[in-house]
Amino acid sequence: MRTPWSRLAACCTAGMLAITAGACSSSDSSSDAADGKVTITVTDMPPTTQGTLRKQFTDQVAAFERAHPDIVVKPSEAVWDAKTFAARLAGGQLETAFIVPLTEPQGLINRHQIADITDQVKSLPGADQFDKRALAPGTDAKGHNYGLPTSEFALSLVYNRELFKKAGLDPDNPPKTWDEVRQDAKAISEKTGLPGYAQPTTNNTGGWTLTAMTYTYGGRIEKEEGGKQVAAFNDTPVRQALDWLKALRWQDNSMGTQQLRDAGEIQKSFSAGRIGMMMATPSTYVDHITKYNGDPKIYGVAALPSASRSATMLGGKMAVINPKASAAQREAAVKWIDYYYLRAKHDAAEAGTRAKAEAADGIPVGTPTVPLYQPAVSGPVDEARNEHATVPLENFEPFINGVKQQEFVVEPAVAAQDVYAALDTAVAAVLTRKSADPQAELDKAEKKAVPALERAQR
Repeated sequence: MRTPWSRLAACCTAGMLAITAGACSSSDSSSDAADGKVTITVTDMPPTTQGTLRKQFTDQVAAFERAHPDIVVKPSEAVWDAKTFAARLAGGQLETAFIVPLTEPQGLINRHQIADITDQVKSLPGADQFDKRALAPGTDAKGHNYGLPTSEFALSLVYNRELFKKAGLDPDNPPKTWDEVRQDAKAISEKTGLPGYAQPTTNNTGGWTLTAMTYTYGGRIEKEEGGKQVAAFNDTPVRQALDWLKALRWQDNSMGTQQLRDAGEIQKSFSAGRIGMMMATPSTYVDHITKYNGDPKIYGVAALPSASRSATMLGGKMAVINPKASAAQREAAVKWIDYYYLRAKHDAAEAGTRAKAEAADGIPVGTPTVPLYQPAVSGPVDEARNEHATVPLENFEPFINGVKQQEFVVEPAVAAQDVYAALDTAVAAVLTRKSADPQAELDKAEKKAVPALERAQR
């Protein structure tokens, strides 16, 4: 989702991984070097304007080559571009491996546009300990792996612990359902005069958060009909989520009067202590501290509340590989992905080393992420990182405990930003006009979204 604080986590295309074996993308081993070495090109190398980060990257490349003397790595700044992907694949110019948003792999699998890397994944450290929820976006119906997660995030409920105390609520026992959110929001508003809960409505963030709420009601924003994705705006779960927002705004008066804001603006107000609860990701803690000078003590995080289903929106990125890559290329690419992206998530010693360096550089350490591995692996890794924690770990426990049981649902696979933009209008209407009819507003939003969905699937 394109918000000021989730851009890098979810939909950012800058700095994505791409691996190319020489100039050839044929499916045999002819592209491997004559001396028996496999040459790969990797992106994610920061630009020259970011000298420190660029050096850190090239140092990692050098260390990887020392560990794998049969592989030559050539850094690149090439990025994934959905608009040119099909043409580059058809023309044999596509990188061997590249990173895509989690919305992409299933479509790429169905169109046979990425490689089956099941065998290569099996050889990785901790391969049998992957969290299946994390692998799901890149796994087909037969259980074959077509991608590896490099980073993932789950939407959560971020809440002000101090306002909870002022309202007579227990900050160590945040709401677990939307009904409880409504009760607590009303209590905060009545006791403090501040909005107990805030929902964004602009810059596609209103539709984004409404989509996540819909998942917790057991629904989806898009559904398949006739082999294509169509809008599901009029299904009951979407209406239930919008009805909940209307009740909070007009029956309870617990959302304040300022409604035309995006997620970044709401976070700024939250960090100033002016909002009780908002939907966000745990990583917003970084901006809370470094950008908005927020008080660390007020920041609490819980798993996204449930309605009829314990679910949350999963975002992030996944590495996938060109189907024309040779076996040697696939193996080299998977090794690099593991070394650069996954090692610190399954190797406790590496996790501790990186955490210590981050803490020394002033980077907040200890903010929870979605575990890519099962507890037997992720547990020791978390312990190693937390030895160097610079955040109030206890404030994140409700999220860590709650997310373990949640279903992960990725963002809409087709024209997501257009869908979100259409839904923005429905959310804004319901929160700014007491007379607005949720069903009528969803009908209007669907009419806006249909052309975008059709264009994206021609």
